[in-house]
Amino acid sequence: MTQMTDESVLWLAPPQHLPHDLATLREAADRLDRHHPAPDHRRLPERDPREAAFDEFFAVARCACTPALLLIDALDDTLATVRAFSRNPDGSLTEPDLDLAAHAAGLIPRTGLSESRTQATVRQRWIQGHRLFFALTQATVIALRHALRAPSPAGSALGLESAAHFLRASASALRITASFDAQAYHDTVRPSMAPPQAPRGFSGLWSADHRVLVQSLREWGLAAPARSSILRPAHRRLVEVLTDVHHAHVGVCSRFVGSGPSLLRGAEPGVQVLDRLCQRRRTALDAAPDGRPAQLRDARNEDLTLHH
Repeated sequence: MTQMTDESVLWLAPPQHLPHDLATLREAADRLDRHHPAPDHRRLPERDPREAAFDEFFAVARCACTPALLLIDALDDTLATVRAFSRNPDGSLTEPDLDLAAHAAGLIPRTGLSESRTQATVRQRWIQGHRLFFALTQATVIALRHALRAPSPAGSALGLESAAHFLRASASALRITASFDAQAYHDTVRPSMAPPQAPRGFSGLWSADHRVLVQSLREWGLAAPARSSILRPAHRRLVEVLTDVHHAHVGVCSRFVGSGPSLLRGAEPGVQVLDRLCQRRRTALDAAPDGRPAQLRDARNEDLTLHH
């Protein structure tokens, strides 16, 4: 498979190893030695060939190192990179939700030359925007796990509010990732995700982080009805933010593909696929019907990502 990027490797933990509370993530952000050079990471082999191919395309590698430290470094690096090419001429951010997500993770946005406004090629936007999306996806998983396991309603509310911040920033990442014209997409991006450059059916459904995110959304959806009514507003906001992510994705798909087929589904229009999958995501946050056992669908059939 041809790797689309010459960027340095982005190290992330396997998503199933992510911590279950936000304090661990924020403690990692506060470590004074975090920016010191780290020893060589040991790459973990990936059992699923599709997940391995997906990571290879975006130069992502999985490591057995401390998951929270890996994620904080990934968030810090990808946020700084993407912010640099998503600024207005006056220096303000085109997507301020990125800074809100940074604060939710315990990060202080970088200042200085690394934050100056830069230009980016189509390839750089596609790769770096996705890498930010992956890091935000992992942060959302941690926030949802925090909400699920917190011993108090206030703790669960913090998890849900943080998840909403990370998801809003994910919608921002989608818009930034695709901030180029349709011709550039068809000339540069889409061919790189199709044979012979990539395996047939290449899709965001192949993302290990996406798979675990969908599982986490379902777990919260099944647990939510038994939780305090105090959490209902935060739960509704989470559903609304998921819809915002969907709208951002549909907007990109409509501009690039229109009524054309998705890479994954063949002849089926990409926007139609997204509408169906969005409904499944919202259903994942609804309570299981009375009298029926709660069953989880295969996470690989629910796409939150940007591949058409």
